[in-house]
This record gives sequence, C-alpha cells and structure tokens, in this order.
Amino acid sequence: MEKRRKYRLNDAMSEITAIETQAKRGDRKSIFVDGQFVVGAHQDVVAALNLAVGQRFEADHLEKIIHKESARKAFEAALRLIGYRDRAEAEVRKRLRGNDFPENIVDEVIDRLYRMGLLDDAKFSRDWVKSRTASKPMGRMRLAWELRTKGVEPAVVEQALENIDAGDERTLALALARNRADKSDVCDRSFRDKTASFLRRRGFGWGIIANVLDEICPLKED
Repeated sequence: MEKRRKYRLNDAMSEITAIETQAKRGDRKSIFVDGQFVVGAHQDVVAALNLAVGQRFEADHLEKIIHKESARKAFEAALRLIGYRDRAEAEVRKRLRGNDFPENIVDEVIDRLYRMGLLDDAKFSRDWVKSRTASKPMGRMRLAWELRTKGVEPAVVEQALENIDAGDERTLALALARNRADKSDVCDRSFRDKTASFLRRRGFGWGIIANVLDEICPLKED
C-alpha cells in the first residue's frame, strides 16, 4: 500500500506538476504538487475532479482529492463485503473502521449504500429469519440473539420476528422433537432431558418445550 508523504502547501497557490500512471496499478495515478508526490488517486477520481498538469488550486482542493479517494476506496471495500452475502449495517461499519477509514467517510458510504438499496437492516433481518427458519429451525430467542450479535437494533429485530407467533414456534419445536424421537427411546427419561436442552439451545421457551415433550413423551405418574 502506498504511503502518503507529509506535505504542507504554501500560502501561495500550488501547482500540479505531474500526474503519472503507477507502474503496478494502471488504474491509479500519482499526483505531484510543486515537484513533490502528494497522493495516489484512482483514475476515475482524477477525471471527476478534472485534475491536470499545470492546474493551480488552494489547500482545500487537495483535501477534496483525499476525501474523494478515501470515499471511493471505502465504498469498494463495502461492496466486496456485501458481495459475499448480505450484511447488517453494524457489520459494514465495523469492517470499514477496521480498515482505518475515518468516521465521516464511513457515514458517507453507509448512506450511499442505503440510498442504492444495497443496505437495509429491516430487509436483512427479515431475510435472515426466513433463511434460518428454513435451514435450521429455531425459536424467537435464538433468532433475536443472532440478529443482536450482528448489531441490529432491538426495534428492527422485533419487527423481523413479529410474524412468528407461539403456534409457529410450537410447530417448529414439535418437528425437531419428533425427528429426535424417531432415533431414540422416548420412554427413556434421558430423552426428555436431552431434547429439552436441545430445544432450549435452539431458542425455544420452556413453555413450548414442555408442551411439545408432553405430547411426544408424557411423564408417567408413579
């Protein structure tokens, strides 16, 4: 990664003395001001800012170049991240911060992703619930915990879970318990205990667990 040299612009207007294509990365340009390398920038940034040799500018112009370049790099990093799978906003923020992008750049990228429809915590949460319920049935508590660990706001989590009621949870828990019952001796007391622990880890409440187990392997009275 290229290192930016410290460079203090003079009070007088400064001049771009060279814009050279970098040897190892053809899509990037090295910008020289008053004979000194100042910053590397993507060619699209150079074009967007209409930079050219001989152009004169004030100090804030250089800051604009740096900001534009940082925003571009951060946006591309975010696109690569969400290209693997959908992400919650907090996940993207954490990764960008970890790559040393400043907070104002991170905010700018997050806002852009939302405006483009590439980031949406509400949709992400709904899709997460749908996918997890289909691939690995689990209760509301487990789903809520998973979404919270991804930084989704509590109110958004609740909205994503609002269509899962106690009846839905019982149906899922019953299917899981029956699957285990097909491979076990339901008359063995350990089956009830182990299945209860299993369902609890999957995020089902004790009330639903007790109801399901009473149907499959009711306790025998002495």
